[in-house]
Amino acid sequence: MEQQIQPKFSVIVPVYNVAAYLSQCVGSVLSQRASLECILVDDGSTDQSPAMCDAFAECDARVRVIHQDNRGLAGARITGMNAARGEWLLFLDSDDYWPEAMLEHLEADMQKDPGFDLYIGRYLELDESTGSIAPPSEVHLVPGAFQSESYAERVRRFYDSAHWSVWKLVLRREFASAHGIQFLQPVIYAEDMPFDLELLRHARRMCFVETVMVIYRANRRGSLMNVNTPRHFQGILASYRHFDALRSTLSPEEKAEIFARLANSFWPDVRGASAQSKAVRRACAPLILQLKPLWKLGSQCRGRLDWSLYRIVLCVFGPRTALALGSIVQKRKK
Repeated sequence: MEQQIQPKFSVIVPVYNVAAYLSQCVGSVLSQRASLECILVDDGSTDQSPAMCDAFAECDARVRVIHQDNRGLAGARITGMNAARGEWLLFLDSDDYWPEAMLEHLEADMQKDPGFDLYIGRYLELDESTGSIAPPSEVHLVPGAFQSESYAERVRRFYDSAHWSVWKLVLRREFASAHGIQFLQPVIYAEDMPFDLELLRHARRMCFVETVMVIYRANRRGSLMNVNTPRHFQGILASYRHFDALRSTLSPEEKAEIFARLANSFWPDVRGASAQSKAVRRACAPLILQLKPLWKLGSQCRGRLDWSLYRIVLCVFGPRTALALGSIVQKRKK
Protein backbone atom coordinates (compact mmCIF):
# COMPACT_ATOMS: atom_id res chain seq x y z
CA MET A 1 0.00 0.00 0.00
CA GLU A 2 1.41 3.38 -1.02
CA GLN A 3 2.18 5.62 1.96
CA GLN A 4 0.51 9.01 1.86
CA ILE A 5 2.78 12.02 2.16
CA GLN A 6 1.59 14.51 4.77
CA PRO A 7 0.87 17.88 3.17
CA LYS A 8 2.25 20.95 4.86
CA PHE A 9 -1.00 22.90 4.64
CA SER A 10 -4.62 21.80 4.95
CA VAL A 11 -6.94 24.37 3.38
CA ILE A 12 -10.51 24.01 4.66
CA VAL A 13 -13.17 25.45 2.34
CA PRO A 14 -16.85 25.22 3.39
CA VAL A 15 -19.10 25.21 0.34
CA TYR A 16 -22.76 26.15 0.29
CA ASN A 17 -24.51 27.39 -2.87
CA VAL A 18 -21.57 29.43 -4.17
CA ALA A 19 -21.30 28.13 -7.73
CA ALA A 20 -20.69 31.65 -9.05
CA TYR A 21 -17.55 32.09 -6.94
CA LEU A 22 -16.25 28.55 -6.43
CA SER A 23 -13.98 28.28 -9.47
CA GLN A 24 -12.10 31.44 -8.58
CA CYS A 25 -11.78 30.34 -4.96
CA VAL A 26 -10.53 26.80 -5.60
CA GLY A 27 -8.43 27.90 -8.55
CA SER A 28 -6.59 30.38 -6.36
CA VAL A 29 -5.68 27.55 -3.97
CA LEU A 30 -4.60 25.04 -6.60
CA SER A 31 -2.38 27.63 -8.31
CA GLN A 32 -0.18 27.77 -5.20
CA ARG A 33 3.27 26.15 -5.39
CA ALA A 34 3.28 24.53 -1.97
CA SER A 35 2.55 21.20 -0.34
CA LEU A 36 -1.18 21.34 0.35
CA GLU A 37 -4.49 19.57 0.44
CA CYS A 38 -7.70 21.44 -0.36
CA ILE A 39 -10.64 20.05 1.62
CA LEU A 40 -13.95 21.08 0.07
CA VAL A 41 -16.83 20.48 2.48
CA ASP A 42 -20.07 20.57 0.51
CA ASP A 43 -22.54 21.53 3.22
CA GLY A 44 -25.74 20.36 1.55
CA SER A 45 -25.58 22.70 -1.43
CA THR A 46 -28.58 22.72 -3.77
CA ASP A 47 -26.95 24.45 -6.75
CA GLN A 48 -24.13 23.24 -9.01
CA SER A 49 -21.53 23.43 -6.22
CA PRO A 50 -21.47 19.66 -5.38
CA ALA A 51 -20.81 18.68 -8.99
CA MET A 52 -18.14 21.37 -9.28
CA CYS A 53 -16.41 20.07 -6.15
CA ASP A 54 -16.33 16.54 -7.57
CA ALA A 55 -14.94 17.86 -10.85
CA PHE A 56 -12.13 19.66 -9.05
CA ALA A 57 -11.22 16.43 -7.24
CA GLU A 58 -11.16 14.48 -10.53
CA CYS A 59 -8.77 17.01 -12.05
CA ASP A 60 -6.41 17.47 -9.10
CA ALA A 61 -5.37 14.86 -6.52
CA ARG A 62 -4.79 17.57 -3.93
CA VAL A 63 -8.55 18.15 -3.69
CA ARG A 64 -10.61 16.12 -1.23
CA VAL A 65 -14.39 16.46 -1.23
CA ILE A 66 -16.73 15.72 1.66
CA HIS A 67 -20.48 15.89 1.05
CA GLN A 68 -22.70 16.28 4.10
CA ASP A 69 -26.17 17.45 5.09
CA ASN A 70 -26.35 21.15 5.90
CA ARG A 71 -24.74 21.88 9.27
CA GLY A 72 -23.81 25.52 8.78
CA LEU A 73 -20.42 27.16 8.44
CA ALA A 74 -19.20 26.01 11.85
CA GLY A 75 -20.28 22.43 11.16
CA ALA A 76 -18.52 22.42 7.79
CA ARG A 77 -15.32 23.71 9.33
CA ILE A 78 -15.52 21.08 12.08
CA THR A 79 -15.74 18.40 9.39
CA GLY A 80 -12.77 19.91 7.58
CA MET A 81 -10.62 20.12 10.71
CA ASN A 82 -11.40 16.51 11.60
CA ALA A 83 -10.39 15.37 8.12
CA ALA A 84 -7.24 17.49 7.85
CA ARG A 85 -3.83 15.79 7.59
CA GLY A 86 -1.57 18.80 7.16
CA GLU A 87 0.84 20.33 9.64
CA TRP A 88 -0.92 23.69 9.37
CA LEU A 89 -4.60 24.62 9.12
CA LEU A 90 -5.87 27.45 6.94
CA PHE A 91 -9.48 28.51 6.41
CA LEU A 92 -10.90 30.02 3.25
CA ASP A 93 -14.51 30.98 2.58
CA SER A 94 -15.74 29.82 -0.81
CA ASP A 95 -16.72 33.30 -2.00
CA ASP A 96 -13.23 34.67 -1.27
CA TYR A 97 -9.89 33.80 -2.88
CA TRP A 98 -6.14 33.86 -2.35
CA PRO A 99 -3.68 36.22 -4.04
CA GLU A 100 -1.17 34.75 -6.48
CA ALA A 101 1.80 33.00 -4.75
CA MET A 102 0.25 33.65 -1.33
CA LEU A 103 1.61 30.46 0.25
CA GLU A 104 5.08 31.14 -1.15
CA HIS A 105 5.14 34.53 0.59
CA LEU A 106 3.58 33.07 3.73
CA GLU A 107 6.17 30.31 4.02
CA ALA A 108 8.95 32.88 3.65
CA ASP A 109 7.45 34.98 6.46
CA MET A 110 7.04 31.92 8.69
CA GLN A 111 10.68 30.96 8.11
CA LYS A 112 11.78 34.42 9.21
CA ASP A 113 10.05 33.89 12.57
CA PRO A 114 9.91 30.14 13.22
CA GLY A 115 8.62 28.35 16.29
CA PHE A 116 5.10 29.77 16.59
CA ASP A 117 1.86 27.81 16.64
CA LEU A 118 -0.19 30.74 15.33
CA TYR A 119 0.53 33.22 12.54
CA ILE A 120 -1.79 36.06 11.51
CA GLY A 121 -1.62 37.80 8.14
CA ARG A 122 -3.15 40.72 6.29
CA TYR A 123 -6.09 40.79 3.89
CA LEU A 124 -7.64 43.02 1.25
CA GLU A 125 -11.30 43.83 0.64
CA LEU A 126 -12.97 43.52 -2.74
CA ASP A 127 -15.90 45.90 -3.19
CA GLU A 128 -18.14 44.14 -5.69
CA SER A 129 -20.05 47.31 -6.52
CA THR A 130 -16.91 49.09 -7.77
CA GLY A 131 -14.45 46.26 -8.35
CA SER A 132 -11.86 48.04 -6.20
CA ILE A 133 -9.49 46.09 -3.95
CA ALA A 134 -8.00 47.87 -0.94
CA PRO A 135 -6.84 47.30 2.64
CA PRO A 136 -9.60 47.63 5.26
CA SER A 137 -9.37 50.99 6.96
CA GLU A 138 -10.26 49.77 10.47
CA VAL A 139 -7.55 47.07 10.68
CA HIS A 140 -4.19 47.82 12.28
CA LEU A 141 -1.81 44.90 11.97
CA VAL A 142 1.64 45.43 13.48
CA PRO A 143 4.09 42.86 12.03
CA GLY A 144 6.30 40.77 14.29
CA ALA A 145 6.22 38.45 17.24
CA PHE A 146 3.83 39.12 20.09
CA GLN A 147 3.68 37.50 23.51
CA SER A 148 1.65 38.36 26.60
CA GLU A 149 0.43 36.65 29.73
CA SER A 150 -2.56 39.01 29.70
CA TYR A 151 -5.58 37.46 28.01
CA ALA A 152 -7.13 40.89 27.38
CA GLU A 153 -3.96 42.10 25.65
CA ARG A 154 -3.86 39.02 23.43
CA VAL A 155 -7.51 39.43 22.44
CA ARG A 156 -7.07 43.14 21.76
CA ARG A 157 -3.97 42.66 19.59
CA PHE A 158 -5.56 39.79 17.67
CA TYR A 159 -8.86 41.63 17.12
CA ASP A 160 -7.17 44.82 15.96
CA SER A 161 -5.35 42.86 13.25
CA ALA A 162 -8.53 41.70 11.44
CA HIS A 163 -11.41 41.38 13.88
CA TRP A 164 -12.59 37.77 14.37
CA SER A 165 -12.05 36.36 10.87
CA VAL A 166 -10.29 32.98 10.90
CA TRP A 167 -9.25 33.12 7.25
CA LYS A 168 -6.37 35.43 8.18
CA LEU A 169 -4.69 32.91 10.47
CA VAL A 170 -2.39 29.89 10.11
CA LEU A 171 -2.77 27.43 12.99
CA ARG A 172 -0.62 24.42 13.79
CA ARG A 173 -2.98 21.45 13.67
CA GLU A 174 -1.37 19.58 16.59
CA PHE A 175 -1.69 22.70 18.77
CA ALA A 176 -5.41 23.00 18.02
CA SER A 177 -5.93 19.29 18.68
CA ALA A 178 -3.95 19.28 21.93
CA HIS A 179 -6.03 22.11 23.38
CA GLY A 180 -9.39 21.01 21.99
CA ILE A 181 -9.78 24.20 19.95
CA GLN A 182 -12.78 23.76 17.68
CA PHE A 183 -15.75 25.60 16.22
CA LEU A 184 -19.06 25.42 18.08
CA GLN A 185 -21.70 23.54 16.08
CA PRO A 186 -24.68 25.47 17.60
CA VAL A 187 -23.20 28.83 16.54
CA ILE A 188 -24.75 29.56 13.16
CA TYR A 189 -23.64 33.18 12.93
CA ALA A 190 -20.35 34.87 13.95
CA GLU A 191 -18.82 31.42 14.47
CA ASP A 192 -15.29 32.86 14.26
CA MET A 193 -15.66 34.78 17.52
CA PRO A 194 -15.98 31.90 20.04
CA PHE A 195 -13.31 29.96 18.14
CA ASP A 196 -10.87 32.86 18.42
CA LEU A 197 -11.74 33.59 22.05
CA GLU A 198 -10.99 29.96 22.92
CA LEU A 199 -7.85 29.90 20.76
CA LEU A 200 -6.44 32.96 22.54
CA ARG A 201 -6.86 31.31 25.94
CA HIS A 202 -4.05 28.96 24.90
CA ALA A 203 -2.02 30.91 22.32
CA ARG A 204 0.10 33.18 24.49
CA ARG A 205 2.57 33.62 21.63
CA MET A 206 1.68 34.58 18.08
CA CYS A 207 3.35 36.16 15.10
CA PHE A 208 1.88 38.77 12.78
CA VAL A 209 3.15 38.65 9.18
CA GLU A 210 3.06 40.97 6.19
CA THR A 211 1.59 38.40 3.79
CA VAL A 212 -1.77 39.34 2.27
CA MET A 213 -3.58 36.04 2.77
CA VAL A 214 -7.09 36.66 1.44
CA ILE A 215 -9.06 38.80 -0.95
CA TYR A 216 -12.27 39.16 1.05
CA ARG A 217 -15.48 39.81 -0.87
CA ALA A 218 -17.07 42.52 1.28
CA ASN A 219 -20.83 43.14 1.41
CA ARG A 220 -21.72 40.25 -0.87
CA ARG A 221 -25.45 40.09 -1.48
CA GLY A 222 -26.88 37.07 0.34
CA SER A 223 -23.96 36.78 2.76
CA LEU A 224 -24.83 36.01 6.40
CA MET A 225 -23.07 39.24 7.32
CA ASN A 226 -25.75 41.15 5.43
CA VAL A 227 -28.85 39.36 6.72
CA ASN A 228 -29.90 40.72 10.09
CA THR A 229 -32.17 38.02 11.46
CA PRO A 230 -32.64 36.18 14.77
CA ARG A 231 -29.75 33.91 13.80
CA HIS A 232 -27.41 36.69 14.94
CA PHE A 233 -28.75 36.44 18.47
CA GLN A 234 -28.87 32.64 18.27
CA GLY A 235 -25.14 32.66 17.56
CA ILE A 236 -24.35 35.02 20.42
CA LEU A 237 -26.58 33.01 22.75
CA ALA A 238 -24.86 29.74 21.83
CA SER A 239 -21.47 31.36 22.45
CA TYR A 240 -22.64 32.79 25.76
CA ARG A 241 -23.92 29.42 26.94
CA HIS A 242 -20.68 27.72 25.95
CA PHE A 243 -18.47 30.06 27.95
CA ASP A 244 -20.97 30.31 30.80
CA ALA A 245 -20.63 26.53 31.19
CA LEU A 246 -16.85 27.01 31.42
CA ARG A 247 -17.00 29.72 34.11
CA SER A 248 -15.30 27.54 36.74
CA THR A 249 -12.32 26.99 34.42
CA LEU A 250 -11.97 30.63 33.33
CA SER A 251 -9.70 33.11 35.07
CA PRO A 252 -11.26 36.40 36.24
CA GLU A 253 -9.57 38.20 33.36
CA GLU A 254 -10.84 35.68 30.83
CA LYS A 255 -14.40 35.96 32.17
CA ALA A 256 -14.38 39.75 32.01
CA GLU A 257 -12.90 39.90 28.51
CA ILE A 258 -14.98 37.12 26.96
CA PHE A 259 -18.36 38.35 28.18
CA ALA A 260 -17.51 41.98 27.37
CA ARG A 261 -16.64 40.91 23.82
CA LEU A 262 -19.90 39.00 23.51
CA ALA A 263 -21.75 42.11 24.71
CA ASN A 264 -19.93 44.26 22.15
CA SER A 265 -21.21 41.90 19.46
CA PHE A 266 -24.69 41.90 20.97
CA TRP A 267 -25.29 45.67 20.94
CA PRO A 268 -24.82 46.33 17.20
CA ASP A 269 -27.27 43.53 16.47
CA VAL A 270 -29.83 45.07 18.84
CA ARG A 271 -29.49 48.32 16.91
CA GLY A 272 -29.91 46.41 13.65
CA ALA A 273 -32.94 44.50 14.94
CA SER A 274 -34.67 47.76 15.84
CA ALA A 275 -34.68 48.68 12.16
CA GLN A 276 -36.25 45.39 11.04
CA SER A 277 -39.88 44.47 10.46
CA LYS A 278 -42.29 43.83 13.30
CA ALA A 279 -42.16 40.07 12.68
CA VAL A 280 -38.35 40.02 12.88
CA ARG A 281 -38.37 42.13 16.04
CA ARG A 282 -40.81 39.74 17.68
CA ALA A 283 -38.59 36.78 16.75
CA CYS A 284 -35.52 38.54 18.19
CA ALA A 285 -37.14 39.63 21.47
CA PRO A 286 -37.11 36.27 23.32
CA LEU A 287 -33.49 35.67 22.28
CA ILE A 288 -32.50 39.12 23.53
CA LEU A 289 -34.23 38.33 26.82
CA GLN A 290 -32.13 35.18 27.22
CA LEU A 291 -29.03 37.35 26.78
CA LYS A 292 -29.98 39.56 29.74
CA PRO A 293 -26.61 38.99 31.51
CA LEU A 294 -24.97 40.93 28.66
CA TRP A 295 -27.24 43.99 28.81
CA LYS A 296 -25.06 45.91 31.24
CA LEU A 297 -21.75 44.80 29.74
CA GLY A 298 -19.67 46.02 26.82
CA SER A 299 -18.52 49.43 25.68
CA GLN A 300 -20.95 50.04 22.83
CA CYS A 301 -23.26 52.31 24.85
CA ARG A 302 -20.61 54.29 26.69
CA GLY A 303 -20.52 57.95 25.78
CA ARG A 304 -23.74 57.71 23.77
CA LEU A 305 -26.71 59.30 25.49
CA ASP A 306 -29.22 57.79 23.04
CA TRP A 307 -27.95 54.26 23.57
CA SER A 308 -27.56 54.72 27.30
CA LEU A 309 -31.26 55.61 27.32
CA TYR A 310 -32.01 52.61 25.13
CA ARG A 311 -30.21 50.37 27.62
CA ILE A 312 -32.36 51.81 30.44
CA VAL A 313 -35.54 51.14 28.46
CA LEU A 314 -34.36 47.59 27.73
CA CYS A 315 -33.61 46.88 31.40
CA VAL A 316 -36.84 48.43 32.71
CA PHE A 317 -39.42 47.48 30.07
CA GLY A 318 -37.86 44.52 28.28
CA PRO A 319 -36.80 43.82 24.68
CA ARG A 320 -40.17 44.02 22.91
CA THR A 321 -40.79 47.57 24.12
CA ALA A 322 -37.17 48.59 23.53
CA LEU A 323 -37.18 47.26 19.99
CA ALA A 324 -40.51 48.96 19.21
CA LEU A 325 -39.28 52.32 20.52
CA GLY A 326 -36.00 51.86 18.70
CA SER A 327 -37.92 51.26 15.49
CA ILE A 328 -39.86 54.52 15.92
CA VAL A 329 -36.62 56.43 16.48
CA GLN A 330 -35.04 54.83 13.40
CA LYS A 331 -38.00 55.87 11.22
CA ARG A 332 -37.90 59.46 12.49
CA LYS A 333 -34.20 59.72 11.60
CA LYS A 334 -34.91 58.81 7.97
